[in-house]
Amino acid sequence: MNNRTSPATTAAGAITAGNAIATVAAAAATTTAAAAPAAARRHAPRPVPQPAKPPAVSRRWFLSRSAAATLGFAAAGAGTLAAAAAEKPARPPSPPPGGPPADPLAPAATPKFDGPADEAFWREVRSHFNIVGGLVFLNNGTLGPVPRPVRDTRARWDATLSDNPRDSFRQRELDAVRRRLAAFVNASPDEIAITRSTTEGLNIFARGLDWRPGDEVVIGSLEHFSATGAYQALEKRPGIKIVTAEIPLLPASPGEITAAYARAITPRTRVLVASHVSYVNGLIHPLAELAALAHRHGALLSVDGVQALGALPFDAAATGVDHYASGGQKWLLAGTGTGVFFLRKELQDQIIPLMGHHNPGERRGGPPSARRYEQNGQYNIPAAIGIGAAVDFQNAVGKQNIEARVRALGGCLRDGAAAIPGVSLLTPAAPALSAGITSLAIAGAAGADVIYALQTREGITVRGSRHKDADGIRVSTHFYNTPAGIDRLLAALRDIAKNPSSLPKAPRRGPA
Repeated sequence: MNNRTSPATTAAGAITAGNAIATVAAAAATTTAAAAPAAARRHAPRPVPQPAKPPAVSRRWFLSRSAAATLGFAAAGAGTLAAAAAEKPARPPSPPPGGPPADPLAPAATPKFDGPADEAFWREVRSHFNIVGGLVFLNNGTLGPVPRPVRDTRARWDATLSDNPRDSFRQRELDAVRRRLAAFVNASPDEIAITRSTTEGLNIFARGLDWRPGDEVVIGSLEHFSATGAYQALEKRPGIKIVTAEIPLLPASPGEITAAYARAITPRTRVLVASHVSYVNGLIHPLAELAALAHRHGALLSVDGVQALGALPFDAAATGVDHYASGGQKWLLAGTGTGVFFLRKELQDQIIPLMGHHNPGERRGGPPSARRYEQNGQYNIPAAIGIGAAVDFQNAVGKQNIEARVRALGGCLRDGAAAIPGVSLLTPAAPALSAGITSLAIAGAAGADVIYALQTREGITVRGSRHKDADGIRVSTHFYNTPAGIDRLLAALRDIAKNPSSLPKAPRRGPA
């Protein structure tokens, strides 16, 4: 593996390895093969000689043999069981006398980060991740690593529910998660539902509207297929029409995005669908302007927020969006099987739940809420509570710190890539239009071959980015990444751009 780091060649103001503190090396994983204890071999059952005619098995004989086998197993496994008991995660503390604590998730194991957000600060933040040594992971837009406080919270609650499944609902804990999420996006807890993915959140909204034949939905051309797919089934029943807003890959200003949606609106338009940040090239959409545009035409704005939440701030009240769906597995760093759903309170009676129509608040005499959209079967409670731990971790780092770090690393990458002959940026450089996702292409090199070379030669993980004629790679830079990692990627891109024809061909998938 080539671990070279190039000299500083980026544009003025870009972060380079020369002025960055070296990346903290993750501890190498070790594996230990445990030999079978001698005691286990001594007590292992011996083959029973087979008589010509098996004797009748009496109850006394069966019990005596079972007892012997049990004692042998206990002697062999006592050490293992004791070790497992010692390593067992602690249960959440019992409520103190006099009633439960105000926050049932407290005390949290969230670290505290103090001081200026310099490289020492970010080195401390990164120390709470177990990213394998030598890996430069730049694919957070697909799946983010889970910090230890979140991972430990999920594991602790999994052990708790395994040992004591008496309370299978854990509504007090889940209510605390909803309050955390509501504060995180500046919404009311009654406007928040815990889901399992962005896709689920998008479908709840799309399928819940009272569509009429001929109604139209405007979807941007840079939307993920999960957003488009939520409406494609509705084209046949009840017969809606999907209208595409052609969004330029490299707009000069946010106004070009708004104008593209405006051109696609007709009197039949009921919904605009837009990403907060496009998965294709990281293009930031002007949510407040799009919400105002939709409302002027009597339509609603539904937002796919999975490439933004956890990297950029989202303010539900300030933007005026009607619906926002996100997963937790990407920039929020909450792990897989997690999702966040926001729907304005005044719209909830218009959106029928995807499953059932039960609203737990009404059953207890409380107000109707977005919890009606959570009726999809048994929760993965450890994962849901892990979302709260992820929000706590982000708050400990600081939203403003995270946004500044994401933008700085993304800007460093774009400045450096733009200076490499043969490299074309597929992401706008303007801060109003880009942040942590950068797509680029190298002349003469297929995106799949670049990905393969970076992974096999350099230990750098990115993913592909294809849109129409563009065939490149997508790089995601989150706050745990380092300037040294960006510099390492830029050095590899320079080598590839000098001689793209020498790239090894990535294995192609054949027919199934």
